[in-house]
Amino acid sequence: MPEDRKDSKGIGRRQFLTGAGAVAITGAIAGLAACSPSKTEEEVPISGVIVHDPTVCSGCGVCGLMCSLYHEGEQGPALARSGVVRDPFTYEFTFNVCQQCRSPSCYFACPLKDTALCIDSVTGARYVNEEDCTGCEKCIEACPFDPPRVVLHPEKKVVFSCNLCMGRDKGPICVEYCSMKALRYVTRDERKENDEVLRLDREYSLG
Repeated sequence: MPEDRKDSKGIGRRQFLTGAGAVAITGAIAGLAACSPSKTEEEVPISGVIVHDPTVCSGCGVCGLMCSLYHEGEQGPALARSGVVRDPFTYEFTFNVCQQCRSPSCYFACPLKDTALCIDSVTGARYVNEEDCTGCEKCIEACPFDPPRVVLHPEKKVVFSCNLCMGRDKGPICVEYCSMKALRYVTRDERKENDEVLRLDREYSLG
């Protein structure tokens, strides 16, 4: 058996481990250098967002698999920042991921905002600095979604959520590896102009 096992996309596990280490370093540096100062609700910048099309989603779960491998270096639903959930009655799939709320209640609830829970000054992405998070879970309680899009890490006991793969040249890895093209990344500029995304924002009570 080859030492560097390949996944269904031909990417070796060793490459994922290397990438996970790189993104951790990049995220730490970005968190220290690019975190915006505290903002009021009106001052929070808009960010990009991941949009899911349930009509073409097959529920394969590759999105969550790639997410956990990229960010944590190992696979597991509890380690993924996003994932597909099947409705047992309708057999429809939904994609649970941070919606980068227009008015992020998690950010305003964090007692260490701009230190533990930040807003990237370049992309507008909401993200967690694990080094400074105390795991108080106030952001989880404040999240308007059920289940919450902010999750407590099962081992580190700090929270994490989708940061849109901030710093990754190709953008969110779940979008790149979705074979059914059920996921689409809408940039912050597109989000400002796109009526469909704005409609989704209103449905989620985010705008």
